[in-house]
Amino acid sequence: MDKELAQLEEWAVNLINDYEAVLQQKDPKSSQHKRTKRFSGELVANPEAYGELLDMARSKNMTAKDLLAAIRSIESNLLDESSRGTSMSRKQLMSDVIHHFYAQRTGGDTLRKLSQADRQQARAALRELFGPWGNVPENLKSLFRAGHLKSDALKGIEGAAAAELGVTQAKGLTLPKAHTTTGKLVTGDVPGATTWREAVEGMAPQMDIQRTEGLRSIRALQPLMDKLDAIAGNKYTGLESAEELAVRRNLFTARSDQVQAAIREFYEPFVVQGGAAKFRAFGVGSAVGFITSEEAMIKLREGDYAGAFQAAGKEMLIGEAVTQGAQRVLPKLGTVGRVAAPIAQAIAPAAMAATPLQTITKGTDPNKILAAQERGGKLSFNLGSVKLTLPELGITETLGGMYEAFMSQ
Repeated sequence: MDKELAQLEEWAVNLINDYEAVLQQKDPKSSQHKRTKRFSGELVANPEAYGELLDMARSKNMTAKDLLAAIRSIESNLLDESSRGTSMSRKQLMSDVIHHFYAQRTGGDTLRKLSQADRQQARAALRELFGPWGNVPENLKSLFRAGHLKSDALKGIEGAAAAELGVTQAKGLTLPKAHTTTGKLVTGDVPGATTWREAVEGMAPQMDIQRTEGLRSIRALQPLMDKLDAIAGNKYTGLESAEELAVRRNLFTARSDQVQAAIREFYEPFVVQGGAAKFRAFGVGSAVGFITSEEAMIKLREGDYAGAFQAAGKEMLIGEAVTQGAQRVLPKLGTVGRVAAPIAQAIAPAAMAATPLQTITKGTDPNKILAAQERGGKLSFNLGSVKLTLPELGITETLGGMYEAFMSQ
């Protein structure tokens, strides 16, 4: 970050912090508190995108409230949640939801409360480990609502297709949801964090949870994305320009019958009926249906978890930032890197095959780890000529114990 932008960010953060303090005194129950936190979170996650806005705001003596409103307006056009079809929209389908792969509120107000120097260092370290977050194309995923949030109502083409299956809400399909974990585990402040290292220690597990759950959902939906690619005649990456996405949306609107048929065909096996999914298309069910790389599964069986993730990552249209960075950041992170980087490399495949990543934030019973490892994998299935048994909880729980031990030092 250049010196001028750093100064602009520091000015804006101080302005917002002062506004929040006054707001807390005058109107502690104001709905403006929520907007202040969300859009200041966007600013400190992604200040480079707002350089011109901050320069103009400072020159015109804009208030913090006006500055936050301007950031909100930019985001509204990118997310296009009311399906207005704005030129900036990142959606692949008009009815898609834009999913922040990493939430703007990751870490709560932790970064905003740091000094400018510590904020820059923490942000750089987290980007090395996890890639960018905020309102940037790499972090904005056009996602079917069925894989986004359990309470999402299915809309547009997706809603029309699913309605014929008797499904109106995402919870009616057993597809993994990108927002499985919500609340403080992913958006909570890091108590007592005053340095960049302390901020990274607290925020790294939050970002790991989101990465694991986001990858799981996107991987599960990839076969449907492939069907859309076949209809469009080109491959969707998520990094298309607004103009290219507009062309794609118009094409899908013109071919809505084909799109609906593809959605119905894909969703049908995942419909919940009488409290259970039908699972006719996938013999092993949705729990492992998203793992299709034979190379990745062989590496999992052999215990090469980082290698398994890299192999599976070849088929995930997430970008290099999702699977790289941990080793490059080790010299910069010191103690933090020795713990956070192995988790960033290994936890995703272990969690995809065994348990949710929340285990890294909880205490771990050593006896439970040993029992799980001795018990071995219980879920086996065949991929071609290879019989694979998914690893048991021991790996994930060991990582959880590692992290907990580190945090208690």
